[in-house]
Amino acid sequence: MDLRRDHWALREPELRGQRGAQHYAGGHVHLDHAWAVQERILTFVADTFYRSFREKQLTDYGAGRRNRIERTRLELLTRHSRPPGRLLEIGPGHGSLGEAAIAAGWTYVAVEASDLLIEVLRAKGLEVLKAFVPPLPVDDAGYEVVYADQVLEHMSGIDAARAFTAEALRALKPGGVLFIVVPDYLKERTFFWDVDYTHNFVTTERRVRQLLYDGGFRLEQVVRSIGVATGLGRDLLAGAALLVNLPGVDALSRYTRSEELLFKVRKNLFETLTFVARKPLP
Repeated sequence: MDLRRDHWALREPELRGQRGAQHYAGGHVHLDHAWAVQERILTFVADTFYRSFREKQLTDYGAGRRNRIERTRLELLTRHSRPPGRLLEIGPGHGSLGEAAIAAGWTYVAVEASDLLIEVLRAKGLEVLKAFVPPLPVDDAGYEVVYADQVLEHMSGIDAARAFTAEALRALKPGGVLFIVVPDYLKERTFFWDVDYTHNFVTTERRVRQLLYDGGFRLEQVVRSIGVATGLGRDLLAGAALLVNLPGVDALSRYTRSEELLFKVRKNLFETLTFVARKPLP
């Protein structure tokens, strides 16, 4: 078992339908047992990943900023797909989007791998399915919306990314909307790797456009943003992002022991791409 592979993508398509005993040249291998061992390891990995973020509690400013971002994204989603309907979120975080979606009239279901996070989400009354993605543990054509914020970049590579979009297409009803938010590697460069050790699949506007097109989606809108800022506001913040990435800034932060402050500033200036794509009607 190769533990270097990203925990979000270990259930790739080649593993589907292989539960049970399979015959190989060297004898019989019981994949049910191997699958159970793999699931225990993956749950441990997912839980330790969640702990590393849970221990850094959001400030009131951070929580407020997150809520504003979620509301803005729901408003964007509503322009393309209005409730009521079923919304499936992959990687729900602490559930702020889920709570807002329910308040807006959606029937909400989340998919999450971490037992620790599932406990938090269910305590809030949210419906959560435990799974590592891909594949998705849902029926075909059951949702009006599949929502994934900061998930695609965690895929282990192009095959896992393609499997992810294929599963999203399968889960959506004809005419349903895929709503994806990813970082822009071309803007973030080295910070793309530094901000989160589980980033694997490089996301840029062109790459994700190609991925969605090849996956059978019709792209309807792409929005660049920093926080809730778009357009000129985003451009001004992008200028500030350039300043905190000038040569010598890292050395200065080490000298003044302000590395964590610099990290937080860069994270708040993190530029994202939001893709709204639709599953075509028959």
